[in-house]
Amino acid sequence: MKKNTLKLTVILFALAGIFACQKENVDDIHFKEITIGSENPSINYSTNGIKFKFCLLNEESKPSTIFNEGENFSFYFSTTNNRNETLYFDYDFIYSAEPVFCRVYNSDGKDFGKSYQCKGATFISLEVYKLENNQKCVFQVPWIDNRSDWGWYSVALKNTQNDYLPQGKYYTEFEYNFIFRRTVGNDDNFLKIDKVKFKINFEIKDNK
Repeated sequence: MKKNTLKLTVILFALAGIFACQKENVDDIHFKEITIGSENPSINYSTNGIKFKFCLLNEESKPSTIFNEGENFSFYFSTTNNRNETLYFDYDFIYSAEPVFCRVYNSDGKDFGKSYQCKGATFISLEVYKLENNQKCVFQVPWIDNRSDWGWYSVALKNTQNDYLPQGKYYTEFEYNFIFRRTVGNDDNFLKIDKVKFKINFEIKDNK
């Protein structure tokens, strides 16, 4: 009986350890979300001297979560280095194989696609992705883009020929584990930031 009790105790401790690890992994993701009509319609998140800003811009280039039907909007994402050191960062989430960055879903989870397609990326030195102290890097793209083909750093992009979104509630989100290199050619010298998940809820309303 004592042996069975001991075995049960060991199993319970093992299960507790597994669940604790799973919970720790969940807690390691920093979830940043803004709701429809939020007083501050931008996600501003600073950690380890790095500032991130993610928002949607209306046709007046102002952050918003509410748009009129037939109104275009843009995705805006910026990274600012405030660490008093030079860093290098490859924005591969923009051209990754399974991109969710700038993808739109409605409240039921229906996928309305992205604002652009990646045609390919050319490998270049990280020197191109240099972020000096107090320097900001911005990626901005409209939902409906008049450009057929365009580029951003080493990435070739193309228009997805989107239509205006119908009335309804939507969201866009992505998560990423940010790693900034301190030197070019040395992958061991880096600044790693815990995974961050960004989510913006927004609405397309009747413009009458």
